[in-house]
Amino acid sequence: MTERLLPALSACLDWAHTVDPSPPLGVEALVLLLSAHQDAGATDPGDWFVADVREVAATVRRREELPPLFRESWLTWCDHLVDAGLLVSTESPRRLRTAIAEIDLTPTDTAEPDPEPPPEVAAPLLERLGYGATTDDGPARPYLPASATELDAHAVSCPTLYLAARLSAWTDPWVLLRSGTDDDALGEDDTAEAARELDVSPEEVAFLFSVARSAGLLRTTYLQALPGPAAQAWARETPGAIADAWADALNTMTDLPGPTPFLVLGELFLTGRELSVEELAHVCVEPDPAAHLPRVLRVLTETGAIETTTEGRHRITGLGDHCVARRLRACGVEVPRTPPVLGLDAAACLDLVERARPVDTARLLDRWLAGRDPADAARGLLEAGLAPEDPAAFVDAVVARPRGRTVLDLVGEDLCTAQPLR
Repeated sequence: MTERLLPALSACLDWAHTVDPSPPLGVEALVLLLSAHQDAGATDPGDWFVADVREVAATVRRREELPPLFRESWLTWCDHLVDAGLLVSTESPRRLRTAIAEIDLTPTDTAEPDPEPPPEVAAPLLERLGYGATTDDGPARPYLPASATELDAHAVSCPTLYLAARLSAWTDPWVLLRSGTDDDALGEDDTAEAARELDVSPEEVAFLFSVARSAGLLRTTYLQALPGPAAQAWARETPGAIADAWADALNTMTDLPGPTPFLVLGELFLTGRELSVEELAHVCVEPDPAAHLPRVLRVLTETGAIETTTEGRHRITGLGDHCVARRLRACGVEVPRTPPVLGLDAAACLDLVERARPVDTARLLDRWLAGRDPADAARGLLEAGLAPEDPAAFVDAVVARPRGRTVLDLVGEDLCTAQPLR
């Protein structure tokens, strides 16, 4: 039992002592359950989907005998996660408990075949981050994350997320779920009332319900829907809470099957360049990229994950960066960031700019310029090797630059190119 699982085990035992009557719970059974879940690749003891139930069951069926009260302990573990609000996944608690109650746990004499591994559609992305097979591309360029305040301001302007947050607030303190089904949904009367409150159609309420739950703005028990941890963090004005909710809900908000939206974001994130539809076609896993990719790009633009340039190319936004980095870190993938630039001299700043993504060049230079005398900073960049067409005019322009213009504008560089600045 690893140190990560011990607190989860203790919390479940403590919770069981507070329930009357005490639920059936075997320590040996719970240890096996949590260990099998972790061995299956789970990153959190509370991260359960129905697919995890099937995978854990297939693992424990290979044993000659299960500990006493194994299924009962599994159901108690599920009850504990739901009651304490510790179910990390967006799985329906009802559906999860039904799967645990009905899954076959009969030991088998013959080894069950391992499930066919899914195709590694994200392998190229991971390889370029240094995971998996080595490549000749070198290390991934570090990215410059936007501030939590900036990310929250952009995330709250996403109409779908904002409506999902309003739906979550409408459920406060709780609303009963529709009975007689394993699907989590509001009853007809509550759906109609929520639709009137949000000024949307009743059909849209179901979609917003899914978005709110995937964002952590809403959670469900076996009987109720109530505000989730992200809604509480949002209400406390925790920096980054809105951006985190947006990132967690992005896949649901796109409402598109398959991994192509994330693969598009991953490509834009890693290259840090403005790319055309043709340059992105190779990451589309659907059979007809020409038809599917424009739809993906449109939805990602509408949700704020990417933006379209005047030339019709596409680049990732700060929110898109945040989503990719958050999801990769959740999978244990280290994502390189640019170091702080304020303490660097001009030469070190330009060295960093050349190693960073082209899309971050302007912001890196402007962050470095902030707080410095403009004339001295401009001359320092020239001495360090920056080569604008007219050095004297460049210094004058930096000193008198109008609001909204960046150092990169004054150099005359094209963000779409990966050419060095010097």
